[in-house]
Amino acid sequence: MEFEAWWLLIPLGCFALGWFAARVDIRYVLREARALPSAYFRGLNFLLREQHDKAVESFVDVSRRDPHALDLQLALGSLFRRQGRIGEATGIHQSLVDRHDLPKEKRELAQFELAQDFHAAGLFDRAESVYEQLAGTAYEAEAVTKLASVLEQEKAWQKAITARERVQRLSGEPQGKFIAQYHCELAEIALAQGDTVAVQNELAVAQSANRSNSRVSLIAFRAAIKSEDSNAATKALAELQRSNPELIVLIADDVATLYEKLGQAQTGVDQLAAAQRNAPTSLGLSRLVDASLKVEGRTQAIAHLKRELTAQPSARESTRLLELESAQHEGPASETMLGIAQLLHRATDKIPGFHCAHCGFRAPRYYWKCPGCNEWESFRATPLGHDN
Repeated sequence: MEFEAWWLLIPLGCFALGWFAARVDIRYVLREARALPSAYFRGLNFLLREQHDKAVESFVDVSRRDPHALDLQLALGSLFRRQGRIGEATGIHQSLVDRHDLPKEKRELAQFELAQDFHAAGLFDRAESVYEQLAGTAYEAEAVTKLASVLEQEKAWQKAITARERVQRLSGEPQGKFIAQYHCELAEIALAQGDTVAVQNELAVAQSANRSNSRVSLIAFRAAIKSEDSNAATKALAELQRSNPELIVLIADDVATLYEKLGQAQTGVDQLAAAQRNAPTSLGLSRLVDASLKVEGRTQAIAHLKRELTAQPSARESTRLLELESAQHEGPASETMLGIAQLLHRATDKIPGFHCAHCGFRAPRYYWKCPGCNEWESFRATPLGHDN
C-alpha cells in the first residue's frame, strides 16, 4: 500500500478550521465585552470584595443606561432585598412582572422574587397570593416551601400542613418534622379550649408524622393533668423520661404536684432527679432543689446540689448552695457565706434559661420554633455549668 502524501493535509485543514473558529469566538467575546459599560465590571469587582453598597450603585448606573438588561435588574432587585431596601426591590420586580415582552421563564422568576419581597416586608397575604400563582411553574417547589413559612408566621396551621404535604409530593423531601409540629400546635389550641377529643386526634396524627417528636408526650402529660387522669399522666411522663428527659424541666412543677396528690411526693422528687442525671441543666437543678426542699428538707436539698456541682461546677448554683449552707451556721460564718453568695450572684447575674442549638439565640423561656432563625425543635435548656 503506497503512502498518499495528501493525507497530511487533513490534520492541517482541521487545525486551520479550529484556529479560524477560535479567532471568531475570541472576536465575538471581545466585541461583547466592549459593549458592556465599565460600571458593570466595577459592580462585579465590588461584589467580589463584598462591598455591596458600592456594587448596587454601579449596577443601578448600568440599569439606567440599559433598562432592558433583565438578568441585571433581577440581580439588582435581589441585592436591594438583602440590604433591606424592600421598596426598591419590590419596584424592580413588579415592573418586570408588568412587562408584556418578558419570556415566560423570566416572568416566573420575577414573580418568585416579588413574592419574596412581599414576604420580607411582612405583607404575608400578598406573598401568599403570589406564591400560589407559581403553581405549575419551575419554581413551584421552592414557592410552596416559602409559602409554608408564611403560613407558619400567620399561625395558619391547617393550611401550613397542606403546604408541607405539597412540598413532600413535589420535592420528595420528608416534611414529617414540620407536619408533626403543626399538629402539636393545633393540639395546644384544643387543650386550651378543653376539647379532649381534638387533642387526642391531633397528637395521634403528629406521632404518625414524626415518631421521634417528644412534644407529643409533653402535651399528653399536660392534657392528662388537666383532666386529672393520673394513669395517663404517669404513662406520658415515663415516655418523656425515656425519649427526651431535658423537656421535663418544662413541667417540673406539675410533676411534683401530680405525685403529691397521689401521696407519693418522694417519687416526684425522684423523677426530677432522674431527669437531671440524664440531662444536667441549670434550670433542672433549680427545680429539683425546690422540690427537694419542700419534700425532703434542707439537708437532702444540699446533698443534691453538692452531688450535681461535683460532677459539673456552676458558679450560679454554687450561690444557691452557699445560701442554703449559711442557714446552718450562726454569727460571722453565716454572714460571710451570705456575702460571698451575693458577690457570686452579681457576677453570674443571668437567668438560667434556654438557647437555640442552631443559631445560639438565648431566651428565658422555651420556644418550639426559634425566634432567631425560625428552626423547629432547636431549643435546649442551658447545660449546667454553661451559665457562669
